[in-house]
Amino acid sequence: MKSRELFLPALFAVLAAAAAPAADAAESSAAQFLKLGFGARALGMGEAYAAVADDAAALHYNPAGLAPGYGQGGRSAAFSHAWHIQDMGISQAAYVARPWGLSVTYFSAGELEGRDASQNLTGNFTASDLAVSAGYGLALGRLKAGAAVKYIGQKIKDSSAAAFAADAGLLYGLDGVPLTFGVSVSNFGTKIKFDEDSFPLPLVCRAGAAYRLDKTLLALQLDLPNDDGASLRLGAEYAPAAGVRLRLGYKTSSSADKDAILGKELGGSGSGVSNLFGFFAGLGLIYRDFSLDYALTPYGELGNAHRFSFAFRFE
Repeated sequence: MKSRELFLPALFAVLAAAAAPAADAAESSAAQFLKLGFGARALGMGEAYAAVADDAAALHYNPAGLAPGYGQGGRSAAFSHAWHIQDMGISQAAYVARPWGLSVTYFSAGELEGRDASQNLTGNFTASDLAVSAGYGLALGRLKAGAAVKYIGQKIKDSSAAAFAADAGLLYGLDGVPLTFGVSVSNFGTKIKFDEDSFPLPLVCRAGAAYRLDKTLLALQLDLPNDDGASLRLGAEYAPAAGVRLRLGYKTSSSADKDAILGKELGGSGSGVSNLFGFFAGLGLIYRDFSLDYALTPYGELGNAHRFSFAFRFE
């Protein structure tokens, strides 16, 4: 039997196995940096990207986007950095030569204040996370499939832990209609163990659709995470002129989560850009094979996160 004939049933098995725990009651998970997205273009569209996945961000949202003939042609490289909230930072790099892709994500929590069980100061310390992913995609007519394996490492002060995970996804485009459907599962793998405590990875199943018009891309997506309730994402990208892209996105969240982020229980003012929690905005500039993207993510009382990405294509 050909390898691709074995690949697709195995992929369906992974998607089915991951869907069950993601639909269960929420539980605490580790490696939360894996939930911060990849690149500025996807962030600007509210991360409604499982049915888009046509660039290097496919490794994060749906590895089926690595399939030959899908998305941008030729080889491409992308670099991204975010000035996150509370002095946190996330840096990312990806290289795609379809049907293969490789990505690296590094997260730094900055300098943290240490305290003992009695809340006495014990000195500052640092925490950082790392994820390395390699993926492969294939085309089966209008159906695209892909999978990726991932190494995840975390370090907090003098303690460290590691885990391994797999991502998988499918894309299907209708014949004669610019409509694409996508499903994916991310972070299906082992637990992170610090000392005697073990925590699952932030598993998430995504299902969405993307509709492409002449100058507009619209996307809709349902997220089913294992550590939170279901959420709906909406995203849009508009090209008002050649080489210019405007993006907007929105993610639903529970009223309790929104009040906590906005600090309403502590008397938060509820005004300003940072209080537009749940909304995303972005801008993209394209010149030949080069692109520069920016995304803004408000986090209420915690402030705003700013992400920049630079990408280029080459033969």
